Amino acid sequence: MISKFNKILGLSCACVLLSSCYKEDIEPPLPPQPIITNPVVIDTAINMVGESWVITGYRVGEFGDILSTNDTLVFMDLNSYTFNNNEFTYSFYTTASAYNLTINYTPWGNLSGTIYEVNVLNGVINGLKFTDITMGSGTQTNYYLWMYKL
Repeated sequence: MISKFNKILGLSCACVLLSSCYKEDIEPPLPPQPIITNPVVIDTAINMVGESWVITGYRVGEFGDILSTNDTLVFMDLNSYTFNNNEFTYSFYTTASAYNLTINYTPWGNLSGTIYEVNVLNGVINGLKFTDITMGSGTQTNYYLWMYKL
């Protein structure tokens, strides 16, 4: 036999359950919305485009004299530059902790080296190592360059 307490408890639980339920109004879905884009491209990546640099000196190998020169590099777009008004190709890309700059067809060959963000932002390269990576050169001579941005 069900006790009066159990009946009251069961009735109370049923009232609580029934009173806690409610019907949620379902709203119709929104029609497709236009995608609003900003047509202004902001490129925050560091690059050399539009910059002019002057090579003022170089050294062949780790030791020896710094030889003077006065060669102007103008980086026209993302892959072409001029060396004393002669157009060639270059590459500039991010590495793990710096940037790689490869300038092709210099008087010393195709030179590739690591430069740092501070070099690009301050516009000064003092004796950083560039290696001749010209196919078939076999020697992979190191050159140290001194440059500044105009």
